[in-house]
Amino acid sequence: MANVYCGIDFGTSNSSAALSNGAKVHVLPLDPQNDSVTSLPSLLYITNEGESIVGRSAANAFIERNVDREVLLKQVDLGIDIEAYVASEPDKSESYRPGSADPNVREAVRARAMVEVNSPGRLFQSLKTLLRHQVFKGTEVFGTTYLIEELVAMILKRIKAAVDEVAGAPVERAVFGRPVRFSTRDDENAVAERRLQTAANLAGFKEVVFFYEPVGACVEYAIATEDRQRLMVVDIGGGTCDVCIMEFGGAHGVSERLAESKILSVAGVPVAGDAIDREIIRSKLFPVFGSRARYGPNKLPMPQYLYNQILDWQNLYKLNNEETINWLLAAEANSSQPEGLRALRFLIQRNYGYPVAREVEAAKRRLSSDLETEIRLENEAVTILEQLERSEFQHIIEDQLEVMLGSIQEAESLAGLKPGDLDLVLTTGGTSLVPAIRQMLEERFTPERIHKRDTFTSVASGLAIVAQHA
Repeated sequence: MANVYCGIDFGTSNSSAALSNGAKVHVLPLDPQNDSVTSLPSLLYITNEGESIVGRSAANAFIERNVDREVLLKQVDLGIDIEAYVASEPDKSESYRPGSADPNVREAVRARAMVEVNSPGRLFQSLKTLLRHQVFKGTEVFGTTYLIEELVAMILKRIKAAVDEVAGAPVERAVFGRPVRFSTRDDENAVAERRLQTAANLAGFKEVVFFYEPVGACVEYAIATEDRQRLMVVDIGGGTCDVCIMEFGGAHGVSERLAESKILSVAGVPVAGDAIDREIIRSKLFPVFGSRARYGPNKLPMPQYLYNQILDWQNLYKLNNEETINWLLAAEANSSQPEGLRALRFLIQRNYGYPVAREVEAAKRRLSSDLETEIRLENEAVTILEQLERSEFQHIIEDQLEVMLGSIQEAESLAGLKPGDLDLVLTTGGTSLVPAIRQMLEERFTPERIHKRDTFTSVASGLAIVAQHA
């Protein structure tokens, strides 16, 4: 075991792991159900019987068991009395006698909530993004409360099992990647790292060392050459855009090369693939669901909070209550776009939020090779046939591109370098494949200096190398 070194990249959308024996790095197969077996979708599905399903199987289970399912809600008593508001609407019953009421007695209302009673399970995605939110400590799933660390640990246990199997014995020490910034706030950064360490410990890793993800990707490339180089890594995944600039001397061998290397700067922002997906939904799909409709005799605009729930599809079911559905039916009957409001109603009632999100992500990927694509979802309840051209897509995500460019400029400024001072710019992470991002990089650094590394595993490979020397 002394010669096995482990690197783990727990990502917002996908995770990977690698082992090094000091001479060779082996990227581990983590998910035989996934298109790329070395990439594990960071998805968790917990059934109503308490079974946890991880990876591509989690997505398949959710779709099979939830889409087109009728959602049943009921009102439950939370066991809490809340003091009635002063100046609230008075009791209008015949027995109410305000003159005889005792002024020292305060009225209260019983707290109740609407809950789903027939859900076969809950799907969790982008858990890494939730690590930074201090107010989110955990959630109740079918009567059992899970801390955020426990949810993340369920995914990491799958990775730990694969690591131990390939190593032939339990691996207790690992170098974990972390983004440069989980958040723009220092306190949230500290909370996220502490929670990730706890999750790793719960999964069975007794010793955890953290290392910046883009630095790991930089090491993965640099050890394969003896050239003197200044390298920039742009790592854009599902949740963060991370940048680092490193300088390597001309030393021979991994140990000597790393010893002579220098991290000149790191920068990062919590804006990446998930944010881009949300902008596509907002721009292309909100109108499909009637966001621009007018309803009622006064032709009122549709309340936008309904559409913002589509961006957070995991909570879309909360709109599936009698009050909201009846309101949508009434609005649909007197609307300038009844077909759009009908589609919105069925989106909510038939649990189509996740299939819509998956199709948007797939359309984004298709634009990496195609000049145009179609966001397509067809069934009896909801039909989406929206053309999306690459040029339109680039316009939709202008704000996100500007934020990412700002992170690159920050790294250059901190290193005291200009774009022309860099020998190579290495890209990794699924979102780095977006043509608009590649164009932005090529315009700044010239195409011949842009080198694409393995999209999903270069960070884990670099972390396994670092593990030998950390």
